[in-house]
Formats: sequence, structure tokens, C-alpha cells
Amino acid sequence: MALSDLVDIDRYPIDRPATENYSSLVTQARQELARDGVCVLDGFVRPDAIARILPRFDAIEQFAFHAVKQHNVYLRSDDPEFDDDHPRNAKQTTTSATLGYDHARTVLELDGLYRSDEIRSFVAAALGHDVLYRYEDALAPMSALFYPPGSQLGWHVDNSIFTVTIMLREAVGGAAFEYVPFLLDGDDMAFDRVAEIVAGGRVGVRSLVQSAGTLVLFRGSRTLHRVTTVTGSVTRLLATLSYSPEPGTRLSAINQRTFYGRAIDGIREPTS
Repeated sequence: MALSDLVDIDRYPIDRPATENYSSLVTQARQELARDGVCVLDGFVRPDAIARILPRFDAIEQFAFHAVKQHNVYLRSDDPEFDDDHPRNAKQTTTSATLGYDHARTVLELDGLYRSDEIRSFVAAALGHDVLYRYEDALAPMSALFYPPGSQLGWHVDNSIFTVTIMLREAVGGAAFEYVPFLLDGDDMAFDRVAEIVAGGRVGVRSLVQSAGTLVLFRGSRTLHRVTTVTGSVTRLLATLSYSPEPGTRLSAINQRTFYGRAIDGIREPTS
């Protein structure tokens, strides 16, 4: 499938890296990331491509990991030096369902986009990397996140230094993507500020609007973020494309179990 069947390359010329328009797009992305920690490219994926992708994911939602997931803000094992209710260990609740790559890659349009050298090169340029590599993981390279009515994503910071997502379907209500840019700084885990925000504080909290087809580049390892409870009758659906500056990157077993309900090595063939 041609890239032009998936991406609005007139608006986002990621297939023409030697052009002035491409350079301008990269510059814009870098400026937004430096200022806000996030770059939003509305309408990146064509509406007709979204229309083809949605029923394919709906048909395999049954294989997603639906469970109440308890995790701390830092997505790490608890630190015994701190109490259970300390911001380092206090639990957040996530009830979205995660579909791993062993199933998600059967949606060929989106897998083709993930494996596209053009999008990988553009994401690398926008994030200031010479090259990025696809994850070598059975579950995390390209995932789908289903947010049925009543579900949510708890406050957290990502283990990866950046996140690349594509909104496939918006919820009717709720499902606000809220974030506090650059809250963490180096080794400072910002315990006091994390505690304030998790307790309901709104200082510094921003909200991001994403329509179907929007590509988002996000510096999530330093930015606290969440998705508020979904309301209405429509399941929110988001795809995550995982890249790394280092070859051979894989998700840790603890995070595989937390978000996929299983821990497996390597790339596996889809199972039924």
C-alpha cells in the first residue's frame, strides 16, 4: 500500500525529505516539542484510511487485555525505601485495554505505517535523533489502546523518552488527555509536585485535543500525564508506535505483564 493511501502527504510531505516543506515541518515539530513537550499533527492519517482501519481493530478487540491495572506513577517496581502511600509507590488505576503487536500487526494498514521508513525517519528528525529503531518486542512495537466507556488511564510518566501515537477514534465525552510538561528534571522525581497533581491539583495541568487521524509526538518520560474517564457509548481507540534510539529495545517483563497481561520474548505469530 502506497504511503499516500495512508498519510496526507500534501499536508505532511514526509516522503520528500529534501524539500523546504519537509524542513519546515521538522522545524515546527521541534519547536513545539521544546516549548510544550508535545507536537500535534492533526489529520496526519487520511480519513479513508481511518475508516478502513477501525473495523479491523474492532474485530480483534477480544484479544486485548481487559483488566484493572494498578501501577505507580513511575511505572517501576515499588521502592521499599518508601511507604506504600508515598508518591513513589502510591497506586494509580488504569482500566484501558491493550492489544499487543502480535495481534495489532494483522491490521496491515497501520502495521505498514509503523514499518514505513518515511515515518520513522520523520519522527527521528522531529525528535532530534539521527536514527530510530523499531522495538524488537513481541508486544510493544505497535499497540492499540481501547478505552471503553468508564475506562481511564492513570497518572504516570513513560519509561521511554518519547511516545508516538495516532488517534483512531475519539470518545463521545470525557477521555481528556491531561499532562504537565517537563515535570521531572534529570534525577529529580518531583515527589511533591506529583503528590499535588495526583491529589487533584490543577497548577500546570494542560489538556490536549486529538481528532481521528492525529499524530502526536510526546516527551512522556519527563511529563506526567493521564486520560480521564471515558463517558458516552463510544470506545476511544488509540494506536502507539514504539521506536528507540537504540537497537534491540524491548519492554520490561513487569510492564508487559502490567499492560498486556503476559510476558513473552521475541516476535510471535498472531494467535487466535
